[in-house]
Amino acid sequence: MADIKITDLKNGMEIKNELYILWYNELKKTSNNKYYVDFQFRDKTGEISGKKWDASVNETSEYQNASLYFVSGRVTEFQGSLQLNVSSIRKAPEQFQKNIADFVQSAPNSSEDMLKKAYMYMDLIKDEELQRLCRMVYEQYEKQIMYYPAAKALHHSIRGGFLYHITTMLDVAKGLSFVYDSVNTDYLYTGILLHDVMKLKEMNANECGIADYSLEGQLMGHIEIGICYIGEMAKKAGLSENKELLIKHMILSHHYIPEHGSTKMPMFLEAELLHHIDLIDARIYDFNKAYETIEKGNISERSVFSLDRKVIKPDFDK
Repeated sequence: MADIKITDLKNGMEIKNELYILWYNELKKTSNNKYYVDFQFRDKTGEISGKKWDASVNETSEYQNASLYFVSGRVTEFQGSLQLNVSSIRKAPEQFQKNIADFVQSAPNSSEDMLKKAYMYMDLIKDEELQRLCRMVYEQYEKQIMYYPAAKALHHSIRGGFLYHITTMLDVAKGLSFVYDSVNTDYLYTGILLHDVMKLKEMNANECGIADYSLEGQLMGHIEIGICYIGEMAKKAGLSENKELLIKHMILSHHYIPEHGSTKMPMFLEAELLHHIDLIDARIYDFNKAYETIEKGNISERSVFSLDRKVIKPDFDK
């Protein structure tokens, strides 16, 4: 084991017993009906897809996602993206699993600093009822907020990803408010702080930020859970009926259309901005994530799932 980080992998490199997190695995078939396993591996520096050819039909039952594995194989390039042709993979012993936090991707900013920033934005909310609501929610879930991801597998699916997503959105909202002075930042900041908060119940995550969906999350989802929860907290915070309704609408509509989980489109400016700021932040994260495994000037091997398209990493220096 040479301790080669994923971001140091190069086309043609042979690796032997490198220690990576197995994040995802799925049994698939080739065009000639032979089985192979499609993997995603991660470490603290990045992620890479992998293929194990000539797999058995029951092979994936041996693998456990979100665990450390020793991986051997050859790094190849296909349509501009690096991938691993896996020759062997075996689960690391328990003494290695205890150190899995050392291999987990985390937000680029510390959770402590990001939480301070979230509270700083709450201080900017002039409406006492809305500020009190935000503080009550964040104080109740402060421990989980420090390490939760913002998703299981898509944008900001890293340790501290929830806070990273929220604080970046708040900074974008602040910038927009300088350009458009008609924006009510009390509502925009509140909507940003609360729109995804019930991802803390939609998913079960450990302190490494590795998450899976809870039963409640699978049956309802963070929007539906969030509306119920904010209704309860709004009464404890003493919100007026109108304020409660407006915040609930922001949560309900932030995915914009029924196909994405919202049964109402945004009906006032701050709700509309919440959706677009949320989308901008997710898109930027997903493009930058895709660029990690694409050489300059090349196009991705396949469509990036969350973007529903192939992407090119421009070589702006040419």
